[in-house]
Amino acid sequence: MEIGLWSIVLAAGSGRRLAGVTGEVPKQFWRPNGGTSLLDATLGRVAPLSAPEHTVVVVDLSHRQHVLSLSPGRAGVVLFQPSDRGTATGVLLALTPVLDANPDAVVLLTPSDHGVRNEGRFRRGVLEAVRRVRRHDDVVLFGAEPTQANDDYGWIVPGSGRTLTGLRSVRQFVEKPASTEAERLLASGGVWNTMVVVARASTLRKLFAEHLTELARVFDIALQMAPPERDDFFSGVYPSLGSWDFSRDVLTPARDLLVYTWPQAVGWSDLGTPERFYGWLRQSAQGHPLNTAGAA
Repeated sequence: MEIGLWSIVLAAGSGRRLAGVTGEVPKQFWRPNGGTSLLDATLGRVAPLSAPEHTVVVVDLSHRQHVLSLSPGRAGVVLFQPSDRGTATGVLLALTPVLDANPDAVVLLTPSDHGVRNEGRFRRGVLEAVRRVRRHDDVVLFGAEPTQANDDYGWIVPGSGRTLTGLRSVRQFVEKPASTEAERLLASGGVWNTMVVVARASTLRKLFAEHLTELARVFDIALQMAPPERDDFFSGVYPSLGSWDFSRDVLTPARDLLVYTWPQAVGWSDLGTPERFYGWLRQSAQGHPLNTAGAA
């Protein structure tokens, strides 16, 4: 286990794009044929990296009944978001217990609804990023080597520079490009944006202060409060907050970011369309799920 690493798992999405597959259950909580949910699989993926008390899961208040189905002991801190105010607000909410405990702690930030075929390769990449962050205080994003020109993914365009461990600078973000642009990105070395990030909690807080100043001030006020008082504060203030996207509003305008690219062998997918989700279900039924331990 990576001593001191915190994992933040974002699980507050409504999963509306897959309502035709999962019904009224958000996809991260859905258990096909009574099996493992995507959220449970994500918690299992990060369990070798972070102790339960250093694992934070953000869910929506409407998810309370689904949280009861989680495997016990995996998530030490479950935070209920009073309402959906976008991923940026969800990330800030998740950072509050980390900032309480240790502002300089290194954080792994991951969505809860991805498929990963080789979890050992996934974790090796995370540990490379953790070592880099501890030495240089960078923000490391994770890209996935693309297999095709998906136009419903975000893309990262790496720069020309490369560190000794293969990290590259981030030159540009392209969010859900047109199909012709996606083809160009594929041909020119662009990578899929997985939205997995490794950074110090204090560094992420600074990015929010720079790019979403008013939202950061609200959370700075909350950080001065004791947790019970903070819960009441959030319940009152959340309805008045704007909706902000972490990738678009915090990462895209940031400078000096690095990207680590997982090879295709990691088998990453965001499972965000019925086609990709059904493909995952078929592989699972054949005994080759996208969420397996893989080589360490």
